[in-house]
Amino acid sequence: MNLGELKRVLQDELEARVLVPGDNSRAVTGLSVEESGDSWLLPGDLLLVQRPDSGERWTGLLAEAGENSSPAILFREKGEDGSKKPPPEEVLAEARRRGVAVIALPGDVSLGRIASMLYREGQRGNDLLKLSHRASRELGSVSGDEVSLESVTARVSGMLGRPVVLEDAVGRLIPASPEDAQENGLISALHEHGLRASRGTAGVEETRRERRDRYARLPEGFLSVPIERWRVGSKEGRELYWTPVGEKTPSGYLWLDLEGHSLEPEDVVNLYWARRVLKTELEKDRIRLETELGVRGDFVDDLISGHYGSVDLLLQRARYLGADLTEGALVLIVDIDDFARYLERRRLKEPAIQELKRRLADAVRLQSREVFSNFLTGPRSDNVILLVGPSKNESAEEIPEKAHLLASRIQRYVRGLLPDLTVSVGLGRFTPDPARLSEAYSEAEVALEIGHRIYGPSSVSTFERTGTYKLLFKVLQGDPQELETFYAETLAPVVHYDERYGTELIHTLTTYLNNDASTVKTASELFAHRHTIRYRLDRIGELTDLDIEKTEDRERLTLGIKAMQLLGRAPNRPSPISDR
Repeated sequence: MNLGELKRVLQDELEARVLVPGDNSRAVTGLSVEESGDSWLLPGDLLLVQRPDSGERWTGLLAEAGENSSPAILFREKGEDGSKKPPPEEVLAEARRRGVAVIALPGDVSLGRIASMLYREGQRGNDLLKLSHRASRELGSVSGDEVSLESVTARVSGMLGRPVVLEDAVGRLIPASPEDAQENGLISALHEHGLRASRGTAGVEETRRERRDRYARLPEGFLSVPIERWRVGSKEGRELYWTPVGEKTPSGYLWLDLEGHSLEPEDVVNLYWARRVLKTELEKDRIRLETELGVRGDFVDDLISGHYGSVDLLLQRARYLGADLTEGALVLIVDIDDFARYLERRRLKEPAIQELKRRLADAVRLQSREVFSNFLTGPRSDNVILLVGPSKNESAEEIPEKAHLLASRIQRYVRGLLPDLTVSVGLGRFTPDPARLSEAYSEAEVALEIGHRIYGPSSVSTFERTGTYKLLFKVLQGDPQELETFYAETLAPVVHYDERYGTELIHTLTTYLNNDASTVKTASELFAHRHTIRYRLDRIGELTDLDIEKTEDRERLTLGIKAMQLLGRAPNRPSPISDR
C-alpha cells in the first residue's frame, strides 16, 4: 500500500484530516508508536503519536521521521476540551519541506483499527493467508524422534531465512544445532554482552529497551507479534531483537538476527506460528524434565532417609533409572551458593524458581554424561545429588579423581549458563558397599558444609581432604557450645585484637603454621622482615597465653584456627590449615 491509498482509506473510514499531503507514491510498510531513544523508527513505518504539547516536540518528531524516511505522522486530534488543535503552522511548513505527510485522526481511533487498514483484503491478504496455513502445517508436522527444541528452532530459522536462538525461562540458550552454536553470530553476541531476555536489562550497561508491535493483515483479521529491540553499546552499537514465547509469564524467548533486514508481514506470520509451536515444545520439555527429576528425587530422598525397603529393591530402582550401583558408588553434591540471596536479588517467581532447579539438575546430568557412563542424578531442595558407580570405562580407583574434575566442569558450565549464579561441590569417599550409600551421602554433605565455611562460594571439597576439620565439625553439630568455648580459650582474643586495631596477627599465624613453623618462609611469603614476624608471634602468645614454640600449644592454636573458621569468626578468611 502506498501513502495515497492509505490516505483515501483513512479519510473515507475514519474521517481523517490531511494537513500536509506528503508524497502519495511512498510505500507504507508498517506502523510504529512513538518511543524514546534514537533511531527507533524503521523506513516505511507510519509514525503514530499523541498530540505533542509543544512545537519543540513536533520538530523532534519531524527530524526523526525525515532521517528515517517515514512517509507520514499520524496523531489523534483532540484537546482536553474536545476541540481540534492542529500543530503550529511553522511545524506544518517544516513537514512540507521534508516531504512528510501530517494526518489528524479522531481521538477515539484505536491502534488496532489503524493497523488493520495497512493490508486490505485482496491478493496480498490471500497470499498471507496461504502462508499462514503453510507455516502452521510445516511447524506442526514435526513429529516422532525429530521433536526437540533444537529441531523446532532449526525449522523456524529456515522459515525466516535468518539466524535465531531460543532462550528458555532461566536463560539457557538453545541454538538450531551444535554446529549453529559455533557459527551463529547472534549467540556469540548474546554471550559477549551477557544478554538474556529472562533477566531483563539488569546489569547490562548502555542498553535501551524499545517495544513495538508488528502486524500482518489477513482476510479475516490481523496477526500481531510483539518485538523488543535492545541496542548494545554506543549509538552505532549492535541492535538485538527478541519476541516472548507465551503470554504474561513467558515460557521462553526467541532472539532474531534482523541486522540489515526489516521485519516483513511474511515474517510476522511465520513468527506468530513459531511462537505458538515453541511454547508447546517448551512446556512439553518442562513437563518431561519435571516428571523425570521427580522420580529421581524420590529415589534420592529414600536413599538418604533409608526408607527403601531392602538393598535389592534399592539397586533395582537404580537400574530402572539407568545406573548400576551393585559395586557401590561415590556421592557428589552440587549446591547453589547462598540461594536465598540469589532469589532475593533476581526476584524470581515460583515457576521460574522451579525451572531454575530443573535446569541445574539437567546441567549436572549433561556434564556427568561427558565424564562417566554409570551414574544417577537426582534433585533435592536447592542442590543436585550425583551417584557414580564403577563401569567398564571407570574403575573404582579412578572415580574420585575424575569426580573432582567433573566438579570443576559443572562449575564452569553453570557460570556460562547463568553468569550470576555459582555452585559449590562436596564429594564423599567411594564406598563399595551399596548398603552404606546413605553414609557416603553424609560424607559428601559434611565436605560441602565445611567447604562453604572454609572456602566460601564456588568451593570444591572432598571428605578425605577435610582432615581434622570434619572432627571439629562433628563437635559443632553435636555440641556447638563446646566448640565456642574452645575458640574463646584460644583464638578469640587475637581475632578481637585484629578487628580493633586492623592488624594481621591471624593471617600471620596461619601462614606460619602452613610453612611448618618457619619464620624465614613466613617472612618471605608475607613480604615482611623476620623480626616483624617474630614480634607478631610473640604478641599472639601474650594474647592467648600459649607458647607457639611448644608443640602442644602450637597444636591448640592450629585447632583454634579451624574452630574459628567453622564458626565463621575469621576476620579475613585465612586459608585453611593443612593436616600434617
